[in-house]
Amino acid sequence: MELLDRYLQAVREYLLRNRRDDVVKELGDNILSQMEDEASALGRPLTEAEQAAILKQHGHPLVAAARYRRLPLQQLIGPALFPLYWYMLQAVVFFVAVLHVMLAVVLALSTGSVLPAMVTAWGYFWLWMLAAVGGLTIAFGLVEYFGGGKIPFTETFNPLDLPKVKKSSPSGGNSMTELVMGGLFLVVWPIFLHSATPSFARSSPVHLASAWWHFEVPMLLVVALGMAAAYVALFRPQYPRLRAALRLVSDLAGVVTCYFFLLQGEFIVANPGYAARLSGPVHLGNQVFTAGQIANDAVGLVPLIALIIFFFDALLEAVRLLRARPQRASVTHESNGIL
Repeated sequence: MELLDRYLQAVREYLLRNRRDDVVKELGDNILSQMEDEASALGRPLTEAEQAAILKQHGHPLVAAARYRRLPLQQLIGPALFPLYWYMLQAVVFFVAVLHVMLAVVLALSTGSVLPAMVTAWGYFWLWMLAAVGGLTIAFGLVEYFGGGKIPFTETFNPLDLPKVKKSSPSGGNSMTELVMGGLFLVVWPIFLHSATPSFARSSPVHLASAWWHFEVPMLLVVALGMAAAYVALFRPQYPRLRAALRLVSDLAGVVTCYFFLLQGEFIVANPGYAARLSGPVHLGNQVFTAGQIANDAVGLVPLIALIIFFFDALLEAVRLLRARPQRASVTHESNGIL
């Protein structure tokens, strides 16, 4: 059959030289037997279109030849390793993203320009993402090849070595901690800001900038909203959507407060007599900073970390609210008693 010979010729081009003849003969016999069975069932010779349909079942010549190449690795990451790879991939992407969000904020605070800082962080983000994802994929590919697709250290698993079941912690433990810590903050923070400066603080090189007083009320409001959510979780557990809504509002208020607080750029101020010392140059690579700038940026990491925590917690609470949204009851003929 001419069409079969043309197909086998195309397959032959993709095969290894030392196995071409054997593979072409085996594949040709299989296809020819299939065509003869089909012709016998129809009671007539196959048309060219019917022969093409059978050949098409075996796929493109490249695909047909690949089945006979006997490669040492048919897949980069097999089904046994892929779930762990997918989990690690998500963790790597999340870590790299958070790291570069922090980098963008630090660059914006140190240079005083937001857009160039975001552009620089965005460029580094894709470079690190490529390196991290590529390195993780190569690592799992090597485990697949040399480990036979098995997850390392799982062959020695013994169920008898599993730890005993832990008693669940009392419900509302986190909420109680949040209530206590939030209450302490609401009391201690205003006292700290408005009390007379103690003598040991006056002798320190720096003191808090005015931004802390300007944002006193928003900070207290964020903590109060978080305490309200903790109160509902602890004493009104039958209202989970109210708790999630209060937490979401608290997180959003925290994101806005921290964002505008970070825009102030100045978090500590040198005390008299220490300004000259803190203005001394500090060389970090090709960059030159002052000791005061480094100390100021270090203090700015606190609201930056808080902003990141508020942001991701807000996403979590938003998802919880969407999942807890009551489904609209569908009206059917059966529910209305109408046949």
